[in-house]
Amino acid sequence: MNVFNFNYKIWIYLATYLVEILIIFPFFAYFKWNLLRRIGMSSKECKVVFSNRKRNFSLSKLVAKYGDRSLRIIDGLPRKLCHFVTGFWQLFIFNFFIQDTYIAFVSSLSYQIILLFLYIVTYSSNKIFGLPGILYGGARIRDGIYGRKNALVIRFAFLNLLPLYFIEYLARDNLADSANLLLFPSFVFLPLTIGDALGEIIGTTWGKQKLRGWGIGEINRKSVLGTTSVFLGSLVPLIGIAAFQRLSLPWWLLGLAVAVTTMVVELIAPRGTDNFFIPLGNALVCLFFVNVFTVI
Repeated sequence: MNVFNFNYKIWIYLATYLVEILIIFPFFAYFKWNLLRRIGMSSKECKVVFSNRKRNFSLSKLVAKYGDRSLRIIDGLPRKLCHFVTGFWQLFIFNFFIQDTYIAFVSSLSYQIILLFLYIVTYSSNKIFGLPGILYGGARIRDGIYGRKNALVIRFAFLNLLPLYFIEYLARDNLADSANLLLFPSFVFLPLTIGDALGEIIGTTWGKQKLRGWGIGEINRKSVLGTTSVFLGSLVPLIGIAAFQRLSLPWWLLGLAVAVTTMVVELIAPRGTDNFFIPLGNALVCLFFVNVFTVI
């Protein structure tokens, strides 16, 4: 019976990931293609953007022709909306169907390793459509010739599952109510899902790119508006959870601490690594609060 239950939940996660690969990823790749066409980019130029960019790609010419603001909006909007949808999709499946951190860890880790393998296999492919276009369609234009390299580095963010898994063993005995253990995935990953996404969408659309970032990419800049949006986009959902669940004051303080951590880490982490370091920082904050506030 235990084996049956285990397999049943694994199959739910498998279906979840198939939806990502077959529907969500292609939809946002197609969305990005259409945004490029709407600003006047030719089909030939779009194909170069979606290619491995080893030939006929010049970021400076694209910026001069279509404007830095237009390109950064097209970089941010489809990619972060995809980030937002997949993050919510995963948390929804976990909270309403799985509710088991071990099953979530094994399923997610297996899927991410397979996905990383597919990214590596298709890295040099110059096919515009099919799997390479779906996987690397979200590669930033403003990363220039390093677009796929940055996208590949981001795939290693699946290691952020490790600290969440260890929370179960390090926090279980110190929780006032063991049922609250299921709240940690939201406190760890919801700021990444909402805060980080809003930070790029709002920051690239309306922010003034004056803060220098660093990492893989030809253009690395951030804005004060985007950083503020990361904080608010992280804080509001966590406070909402604390209010809806009628949690004690330490949970509200935890939400504030996690929001601050998300904002700081997103600001200082190298490009492509924040998807790993944000959940890691949030997990450490959660563990700190569990050990300090015994009423959590």
